[in-house]
Amino acid sequence: MTLHTRQFTSTLAVRDGGDGRTLVGPVLPWGIEARVVDAGRMVTETFERGALHGTDPALVPLTALHPRDAGTLPIGVMVELEDRADAAWGAWRVSKTTVGDEVLELARDGVTLGLSIGFAEVPGGSRWSPDRQRVARTRALLDHVAVVRAPAYAGAGVVGVRTSADARPILLLLLTLLRRHG
Repeated sequence: MTLHTRQFTSTLAVRDGGDGRTLVGPVLPWGIEARVVDAGRMVTETFERGALHGTDPALVPLTALHPRDAGTLPIGVMVELEDRADAAWGAWRVSKTTVGDEVLELARDGVTLGLSIGFAEVPGGSRWSPDRQRVARTRALLDHVAVVRAPAYAGAGVVGVRTSADARPILLLLLTLLRRHG
């Protein structure tokens, strides 16, 4: 199984209340082109809405870097995955570890944090152009989500630290949309 990784960046805000250990944001924008390496060559890739349908969030770890091997420990776990009109949005419970605390502190300080997915192709889930220079992903198996500095997909990433179970980062969504559409 070949594991592919993709990433993108966004803005951040922090909300009050709760324990503040849940990161939220769009993890994969629909229809946004990215130049990525696939099988050793550069291609243009997009993901279609619903490509992550059926993913069990409880099985998707959050990592501070893309895992290089089975020894790379996660810093948390996905607790929500929502298919919205603009992107697949997620929420990740960050564990109280040294690296987890560092990531949360960066987020609270307003440091732009990107999100990067690791995924496996699903049979029949990729539509390639005849010249194999472009691919639209219609289905993919989400393996992990990494917090990164420089992601592949523009326009999204960590947009907030949810500090209560019911809080939604509506203001952050508006800020993200304003940045995208001026």
